[in-house]
This record gives sequence, structure tokens and C-alpha cells, in this order.
Amino acid sequence: MIQCVCFDMDGVLFDTENLGGAVMAEAAEAQGCPLTESQWKSLIGTTMAQTSDRLHEWCPALDVERFLQDWARLMLEHVRKNGMPKKPGADQVLAWLRAQGMYLALCSSNVPDIIREYMTIAGWDGVFEAVITLDQVRSAKPSPDMYLRAAELIGVKPDHCIGVEDSFSGIRSVRAAGMTSVMIPDVVPYREEDMKPYVDHLLTSLGELPGLIQRIRQEEKA
Repeated sequence: MIQCVCFDMDGVLFDTENLGGAVMAEAAEAQGCPLTESQWKSLIGTTMAQTSDRLHEWCPALDVERFLQDWARLMLEHVRKNGMPKKPGADQVLAWLRAQGMYLALCSSNVPDIIREYMTIAGWDGVFEAVITLDQVRSAKPSPDMYLRAAELIGVKPDHCIGVEDSFSGIRSVRAAGMTSVMIPDVVPYREEDMKPYVDHLLTSLGELPGLIQRIRQEEKA
């Protein structure tokens, strides 16, 4: 029986991937390092350490620490001014899940301080029973550590959980944790030849999640 839904954050609950890419390009351009669209898209779903490694490959002279500070500052400036760009139906889906008695967890590779502020700006403080960040686990996605830690903290078995992701590394993390994997592609399109082996359910929007859970429950009762 499904008892818990674990969410990635950027690209799943928040419409921040395109904004994040534009801000990455701006932060890199400030140091004379232009990023192409394909380059910043390749950074989606990666950790800050992985982002740093790739940036050094493209621009060896780039001060990565300054880049990350500029990126974080610009992102926060934007959402503080304009509000948190939530995915359509995000509030309603989270409310529905809680009304169904589901536990909720957040598993994000973003900067912990940014995650906390995003939650506050979104009005979601206290919505998630567990918020898992990289400082709480040994390995980043696609390792299963973040999702396994979420299940452990909430006290449910991984096979009683659903993990919702938009990136290739993220969906592999969910599958490796032994959870039911749900993919909702965002900026990076779904590539069947690569992703199908890791995806149990492919959705086109977050609003389809309640219907999927209802179908899974019906199948469990059958």
C-alpha cells in the first residue's frame, strides 16, 4: 500500500528549471564564460559539485565559488521579488495527498539554505514530514541515498513509497531505492531509449498524480 510520496523540488514542484538555467548563464557570463542552452540544460539534475566540475571543463579560469554565490543570490532575488513559481496544481496536489493520509517528503539536490527559503516563500513550511538535502546523505542522485533516507525518517518501507522526478539522475535514484518511480519531464525531454527502464509511470503534469495514485490503490485492492 502506498503510504508516502517523495518529491524532487526544482522542475517537479517549482517551475524553476528555465529560470535557473537563465541565471546560470548570467552568473557565468559575468566572468566571461558564456554558456550555451545545451550546456546549462546538461546541468539539470546535477549536484553543485558536479556542476562545478563541468564548469571547470568548459571554463578553466572560472571562479566556481563566486559563480555559485552569484547563482544563489540571483535566484533568491528573483523569487523574493516575484514569488515562488509553483507548478500548476502544486498546492492542490499536496493538499489532496495530505487529505488522503499520505506522508510527504522532499528530496532535493539544491542548496539547503535555498530549499528552506523556497519552502517559506511558497508557504509550505511544515507541509513535508521529511526534507532531505545533500548534507544528510553520503552520495547524490542517482544514488538512492536521498530517497532511502526519506523512507527511513518517515518510518515506511521504500516499496510503500512513490518518488516523483523530472531528471534522468533523479528517476534512477528513485528506482535504485526500490520505490515506484513517476517521471514528469520538464525542461529535459523524456528519452525512451534511456529512461524507460527506470520509469514505472510517465505523466505529463503534476495534476495527473492524484488520478495515478487512485488507480494504483484500486490495483492494490484487486
